[in-house]
Amino acid sequence: MGIEIGILALLALLVVVQLVLGWQQSKRIERLEHAIAESAASQREVLESAGQAILTLHGSINVLEQRLAKSAQRQQNIESKNVSSLTYEQAAKLVQMGAAPEDLVKNCGLSQAEAKLVSLMAARGVGRVS
Repeated sequence: MGIEIGILALLALLVVVQLVLGWQQSKRIERLEHAIAESAASQREVLESAGQAILTLHGSINVLEQRLAKSAQRQQNIESKNVSSLTYEQAAKLVQMGAAPEDLVKNCGLSQAEAKLVSLMAARGVGRVS
C-alpha cells in the first residue's frame, strides 16, 4: 500500500504541476492576444491616417494640375501674342522697304485685309518702326 500512496501522491503532484503550467500558458496566451489587439488597433490608426494623407495629397495634386493647366494656357496666349506682334512688326518693316500687300500675305502669313491695313498704316506713318 505504501507504493500505491506514493504513486498517487506523485500523480497528484503531476496534476498540480500540469494545472500550474496550463494556467501560466493561459496567462501568456491572454497577454499575446492583448498585444495583438493593441497592434491591430495601432495599425488601423496608421492606415486611417495614411488614407487621409493620401486624400489630402490627391486634392493638392488636382489643384496643382489645374494651376499648371492655367499657366500653360497663359504661356501659350503670351507666345501667340508675341508671334502675332512680331509678324506685324516684320510686315511694317517690309512695307517700309517697299513690299506690296501681296508680299505681306506670302511672307508674314497675314490675311489680305491685314496686309492692306499694314500698308495703309505705313503709308500714313502710323505705328512706324524705327
